[in-house]
Amino acid sequence: MSDADQLKQLKIKTGVVKRLIKEHASYQKQVVKDEEKAEKMAADATNEDEEYAAKKAKEVARETVTMVRDAHGRLQKAVADLQSFVSSGNFSDESAELVEAKAQLEAATASA
Repeated sequence: MSDADQLKQLKIKTGVVKRLIKEHASYQKQVVKDEEKAEKMAADATNEDEEYAAKKAKEVARETVTMVRDAHGRLQKAVADLQSFVSSGNFSDESAELVEAKAQLEAATASA
């Protein structure tokens, strides 16, 4: 693989990790919002329709928790892929792409 191809792959893999970090954080925030909404709906329910809506809101919150786990798994896989690519490639220590890749790896470690 040529140097240009390696840099292109490095940029792609770095972008994947960056996107998955954002996605994971977004789902975590959504879980909190969904749980608060479900609790409020359950507390304010006065009839069967509102109780049903509160029950559905709780289901949505559980599905969002599942998405957090899924996003976390995909993030871990992407991080492992990027780490192995960085360690196996011979990149200049000063290349902007490598610096960005290492920064995203650190950010992923901090968010996990």
